[in-house]
Amino acid sequence: MMVVKRILNFSLILLLLAGLFIVGGCEAEETVVEPENDESADEPIDMEIVVGSKEYTEQLILGQIAILALDYNGIPTVDETGLGGTMMVREALDTGDVDLYWEYTGTALIAILGFDEAVTDPEECYSVVKETDFEQNQVVWLDYTPFNNTYTIMMRKADADELGIESISDLAAAINEGVEAPSPGEWNLASDHEYFIRDDGVQGLQELYGFEFDEGLPMDAGIVYDSLKEGNVSVSMGFATDGRIAAYEFVNLDDDLKFHPVYNCAPTMRQDTFEALPQIADILNPIAAALDAESMASMNMKVDIDGYLPAEAAREWLVEQGFIE
Repeated sequence: MMVVKRILNFSLILLLLAGLFIVGGCEAEETVVEPENDESADEPIDMEIVVGSKEYTEQLILGQIAILALDYNGIPTVDETGLGGTMMVREALDTGDVDLYWEYTGTALIAILGFDEAVTDPEECYSVVKETDFEQNQVVWLDYTPFNNTYTIMMRKADADELGIESISDLAAAINEGVEAPSPGEWNLASDHEYFIRDDGVQGLQELYGFEFDEGLPMDAGIVYDSLKEGNVSVSMGFATDGRIAAYEFVNLDDDLKFHPVYNCAPTMRQDTFEALPQIADILNPIAAALDAESMASMNMKVDIDGYLPAEAAREWLVEQGFIE
């Protein structure tokens, strides 16, 4: 009888141990599969993105587009738009004073990367600039815009129609043949400071087309349109997506010898910024894809003609497109 009791007691012990093991195993299994509450996913981003831009209307608008979109998506920003010309803003990016700004492919190709010849195909120009800038400078280019804000040579439409000038070659022929210039009576050119000195600016244009203006007048970018409108110059450079071209009844002369590079635009940032916040690409790439010539010209006109602030024009467009509320 004693042996039977011992066997029974031993069996009960084994059963109890097995039960504990099973319960413990279940608890361990539940602990493993129970999802943890990842509080870090909801934590705010602890770095600020300093957004820069050049000083003219379109760049100010693009800077505000980036600021508004990033802020809306939880990425804090610092507004450093309107810094100055190309090389000033690019230097700020390189030194870390600015984390992001919109740059034009043609500008980067010639003025920043030092290529000698223009590229007139948008995809080719973007590919060359994107690859070269990353290899040489560790600068990341996000997707580029459909709009091409290339330089343009403008005349008052009434003057161009009267003289039969439709292209830059026509303009060169008129100057070389001594055709009398419209108001102010000489073939002078209003130019912003950059275009006046750049390789893809006034000097290169005159060399390719084989003519020379009577005078070149460098001035701030915002003044060139008013100078042409008021008759202070007979010809002016401009930007193809500027809303004042239509509003002031100007005409863009056809660049029939394809002097000017393409100038599609894209957000640029240093590699370290991109690696820290790669979601910036997810935010800004769809916006870049939606920025066609009509959209950009409309926003430019709202600022230059209708009196909008750059941030107001940017916000209105972003809301209309559904990027922010």
